[in-house]
Amino acid sequence: MGSDYSTFPTVSNYYTSMPTRSYNGSSKESCVRSFHTTYDWNKHLDNIKGSCQLMVIDFTASWCGPCKAIEPAFMELAAKFTDVIFVKIDVDELMSVAGEFGVEAMPTFCTDQTW
Repeated sequence: MGSDYSTFPTVSNYYTSMPTRSYNGSSKESCVRSFHTTYDWNKHLDNIKGSCQLMVIDFTASWCGPCKAIEPAFMELAAKFTDVIFVKIDVDELMSVAGEFGVEAMPTFCTDQTW
C-alpha cells in the first residue's frame, strides 16, 4: 500500500544547507537536517535513540507546490525551536522511509519523542 512517486523528477541535495529568511527579514542558516540515503537516516535514528528529543519530520517532494509554500514556516520553526530536531525527507529519494511512515500525500508531518 502507498503511492509510487518514482515517476516524478527529483532534485539532488535540494534541502542541504538551505538559507532561510526569518520574519524580521534577516538571513539565517537553516537548522533543518536532510537525509538522502537510508543509511544516513538509520544512522541518525540510532544516534538519537533513548534521547527523548522531539523530532519533526517533513516529508516533501521537489515538485510539490504546497511543500514549497509551507517551507518558510517550517524553516522558521526550526530556527526558533533549536531544542527540537527538524528533518526534511524527500519522498522521491527515500521512498522506503516514506513508506515506513505511511506517507501518501505531501506535505506530511510526523512528530515523536520515543525513537
